[in-house]
Amino acid sequence: MDIGISAIEHVLGSEAVSVDELAARGLLDSPPSVLREFGFVCARISREPSHVLAIAAARKLLETSRIDPASVDAIFYAGATSESHAIETSNPVSDFSYPVSQLQYELELERATVLGLAQVGCLGMIASVALARDFLFSHESANRALCVSTDVLPPACKRELIYNVISDGACAVLVEKGIPRNRMLAYRRITKGYYWDSVERKNEIASAYFPTARTIIRDTLADANLAPSDISHILPHNVSMRSWEILLGLLQISCEKLFAQNISRIGHVIAADNWINLKDAMDGGALRAGDKLLMFTFGFGGNWASMVLEH
Repeated sequence: MDIGISAIEHVLGSEAVSVDELAARGLLDSPPSVLREFGFVCARISREPSHVLAIAAARKLLETSRIDPASVDAIFYAGATSESHAIETSNPVSDFSYPVSQLQYELELERATVLGLAQVGCLGMIASVALARDFLFSHESANRALCVSTDVLPPACKRELIYNVISDGACAVLVEKGIPRNRMLAYRRITKGYYWDSVERKNEIASAYFPTARTIIRDTLADANLAPSDISHILPHNVSMRSWEILLGLLQISCEKLFAQNISRIGHVIAADNWINLKDAMDGGALRAGDKLLMFTFGFGGNWASMVLEH
């Protein structure tokens, strides 16, 4: 049974703010010159809350793909921050107002069962897509699942996390039966709970990051019966170029295969990076049928994930 990714759309924060301006606002820990060396130019900041961006991204996908809302069987909704999983209302018990239910209602996805996915940091979307695929495999009558990730940092929150510049944004991905394009060949995820306090143990995470990333990527490639040389393109999470240069060196994969344009253009959009990069690579004509695509991401909480797709 072919299950593939048929459509991707995203919405970013409307304000593009340079690293120099971020520093002037007190939102960085490192000098702008250091972050520019790591490949960052700006961050996208939203004045709208995360659930508004999520609805906008999902609506954009439904409209551009001409998808009947009634044909969506499930929604997987991911966010890395606590603010992504509750809508502020006049009710003092507002934490129980869930944005995934609001999205289902606003977009008239009346048949869709819903699930909110949290506590895996930047792995939210890659985990949602894997769950959507498993859902479609296990439910014979289901044909379409919508995955949505969204995060907006609070106004005074730092825009730098361990030498990475964070942007606000939302992304929507449609996973469907009968779609041979962008089908998943292999997927792995690992959690090392020792690193649950990611800020306190950031130096230890930096030490564990590369060997764990190398191992999980190699294991994912082996699951797909592929060698590193078989990969046509790497669709990254948009962390620093320097970290990618190190990791690709460990994997013995050419940096020319890395789709890196968006690191400087939009920064790190938490869980959305890999999927925005996939869409932009498709729209730019960089991919050919049969290309093997590697995704990798790391999330706070001590989470690593890797996925291989066939375009």
